[in-house]
Amino acid sequence: GATRKREYEQILFTEADRLIELQKKSGYELSMQPEDFVWGSNMVVADNGILLLMASKVLGDDSYVDYAADQLNYILGRNAVSYCYVTGYGSQTPENPHHRPSEALGKAMPGMLVGGADGNLEDPYAKAVLAKIPKERCYVDNAQSYSCNEVTIYWNSPLVYLLANFK
Repeated sequence: GATRKREYEQILFTEADRLIELQKKSGYELSMQPEDFVWGSNMVVADNGILLLMASKVLGDDSYVDYAADQLNYILGRNAVSYCYVTGYGSQTPENPHHRPSEALGKAMPGMLVGGADGNLEDPYAKAVLAKIPKERCYVDNAQSYSCNEVTIYWNSPLVYLLANFK
């Protein structure tokens, strides 16, 4: 019972503090390392924000909330490419997501989180236009770049959780 609870709290505390240390080293207050910029990296960002919010609730430390807000700020445009990664919002927003309904409409449906920077260049379009660019800048707004600009439900769900906490 209580011992197991303390063990889980320690795991949460250790991971939250690891994320904060990464964040302190980042120019964008982001809790990621270069190798974390993978296909769907924005889900990693949002998941990190959720973990920090959980740490705040479990450990009773409100400072974690500010670190979680920084993850949301990254998604909303405080990042290396200055994109708000949510379609239809911000001064620079994805207009060409890899999303068949949007492609059929000829314009991006608003409110969708795209995958984000993918330093592994995992589609032909990304390989053609993003070679030799730092991993955190490997984003292109083109429907052909499914590894950067795809939309999925499981990337959007952690965004909804973050947004609900900062209403």
